[in-house]
Amino acid sequence: EPIHLRKVRACHIGHLVTIEGIVTRITEVKPLLRVATYVCDTCGSEIYQEVNGKQYMPLNVCPSFHCKENQTGGRLFPQTRGSKFIKYQELRLQELANQVPVGHVPRSLSVHVAGELTRTCNAGDHLSITGIFLPEVASGFRAIKSGLTANTYVEAMTIKRHIQSFEESELDTDSIEQLKKVHEEGNIYSRLAKSIAPEIFG
Repeated sequence: EPIHLRKVRACHIGHLVTIEGIVTRITEVKPLLRVATYVCDTCGSEIYQEVNGKQYMPLNVCPSFHCKENQTGGRLFPQTRGSKFIKYQELRLQELANQVPVGHVPRSLSVHVAGELTRTCNAGDHLSITGIFLPEVASGFRAIKSGLTANTYVEAMTIKRHIQSFEESELDTDSIEQLKKVHEEGNIYSRLAKSIAPEIFG
């Protein structure tokens, strides 16, 4: 059962949650560094550094046994071709219109997508996303500025599209009969105009 975005709270941090909403914004797919590779100019060793976040501190001094034994302190040069990158994308998920209380602003939540889950949805899609609800840990000056507060996001594990597009969606028999009935009654334009923002009067 999906949780409403409005009901996702601090008690869900670190837990697996399923949320439902509409994609309002989506970024381009970009490469995200996962393993950085370096080559020492003194001993020629290849050094690997695992990267678990969006920011990391590159290595400068070779930590190999050869350089430590000789106390040479060889310099490391990054090798892009030997490093490992994964596909990465961010999207903004907004709660559905029927879940927003009258007079309130719709809430939204950031979702981080990686690997084969990228390019599986577009802006305007109705999705159910299962993932881990996590805080976004800041570092450096951002950590000092943010203090004890932190932004939150969902690390997506699975993405399910409810309606892929209007061309691929199919109308059931009841909907077709209702459309025929409205067409026969006429006054379609005035009925559409009255259906816009029915809570607002005057």
